[in-house]
Amino acid sequence: MTDIPDPGRRRFLLGKFTAAAQAPQTPSAAIGPSCLAFHGVTCMSCRDVCASGAVRLELVIGGARPRIDAETCTGCGDCSQACPADAIQMSEAEEVA
Repeated sequence: MTDIPDPGRRRFLLGKFTAAAQAPQTPSAAIGPSCLAFHGVTCMSCRDVCASGAVRLELVIGGARPRIDAETCTGCGDCSQACPADAIQMSEAEEVA
């Protein structure tokens, strides 16, 4: 087994027919360490204002932590504006190989 996997083939098999370089990159939200939920404070402001449902809460020991689904995120920035701790920043979407 000396074959090297081809990332282009993998994208094709997963249904991603266009190359990531050809698709326009929309900004995506990223949650920083100053998020209130990371410090034990229950805050769901980002989830409440997200019209696309990209902000999901994951249950962890001690509460729930927000997570942004990059494929669902439209880059509108509503969550960033609603965050009381200014923990959400808009950044360019990263390619997942």
